[in-house]
Amino acid sequence: MTTKARALFAAFLFTAAVPTMAAAQQKPAAPAAPKLQVSKEAGPALQALEKAVKENRTAEVPALAAAALAVAKTNVDRYFAYRLQLPVLATGGNEPALLTALEGTIESGVPTGDDLGNLALNAAKLNYNKGAADTAAQAKAAAQIEQAVVALPNSGDAHYIRGLVLNRQKKPAEAVASLQKAQSIWAAAGKPFDQGIADQLFAIAYNARLPVARELAVGQVKAAPNAKNWRTAIKITEQFSNLPAADKIDLFRLQRATQSFEGEGDYYPYVDALLTRGLPGEAQAVLNEAFAANKLDRNKAAWKEMHSAASARVTADKASLAAGEKAALSAATARPALATGDAFMSYGDYAKAAALYRAALGKSGVDADLANLRLGIALARSGDSAGATTALNAVKGTRAGIAQMWLLYLQRQS
Repeated sequence: MTTKARALFAAFLFTAAVPTMAAAQQKPAAPAAPKLQVSKEAGPALQALEKAVKENRTAEVPALAAAALAVAKTNVDRYFAYRLQLPVLATGGNEPALLTALEGTIESGVPTGDDLGNLALNAAKLNYNKGAADTAAQAKAAAQIEQAVVALPNSGDAHYIRGLVLNRQKKPAEAVASLQKAQSIWAAAGKPFDQGIADQLFAIAYNARLPVARELAVGQVKAAPNAKNWRTAIKITEQFSNLPAADKIDLFRLQRATQSFEGEGDYYPYVDALLTRGLPGEAQAVLNEAFAANKLDRNKAAWKEMHSAASARVTADKASLAAGEKAALSAATARPALATGDAFMSYGDYAKAAALYRAALGKSGVDADLANLRLGIALARSGDSAGATTALNAVKGTRAGIAQMWLLYLQRQS
């Protein structure tokens, strides 16, 4: 269990008011409002227990509670014998004793409504915390958390614990739905985004290969557009895009734009794809950035070799751009314009790249989805948010997921 999850389990919120012994021993003045009445046999022992709790004589509470239970005659007697202990036990660190008191209070049959929900929620937390190997405790946790959710349908904590219980029961789809419900309740209440819980939720969906995993990753970026969340969303889009490595350059470019590279495993497929596609300038630039940021070791043989291969081709490649641009614009088919647009974009000349992609869209044989995707990226990188949005929204088919990620980038930039 994560540290964050343990911290959640440490909070015991007994929000419902506990009836006092004095109120419990009063006879109702009118039949409309039933009162809790303790037996005359248990009354003195319960009063002694209540007094010790109020006076914070914690060392005496266990013995006084045991004495009260020994003379209890009714469910109301047992309710008070267990319930009165809770404030002391909740802060005393004795989880087994606390769980016994919680379950005893519930099993008395007296608690209802929110009080019952809170008691069941906290009992479920403690039983869950015993671990998956304790099957009896997990069965109790499952029953108690269902009881809590029924009583507290708008409790984010209840839905959160239910999600963890369901995941342990190997019901990942139901677990994800419950955790999402918890997040929505917390968000509506103004609770800050919790990265740890979002990571738990994504991990459950991803490990179970649920289609919702990508949606969750994108949701994390929307809630907290940090490098970690960008990388997760980009990588899962890469996995789901079903494109060959060389065509994933546009996702790797988004990683570059969001500065979400983590290590060699992120850089290698990008640089390799650039060299394969004949884009040495971009390969050189990406490696130089990684070296400067100490994310790659410039002296490692693989990187040294890639950097040398890129650098050896840059001068001639740049020199060919002007002639390539002229030939591409006059060509009848789209392919030369697309290829030359790619070359200009690889050197960061987004204005010329955009012009060539637009030209390609007007020529025969154009792959409109690819041309619009690259046009949208060039415009996004040049700061033309409106133009980029129009182009990216026009992308359909297998590249639509990549276009959606770039649209998300535009939204996060505004």
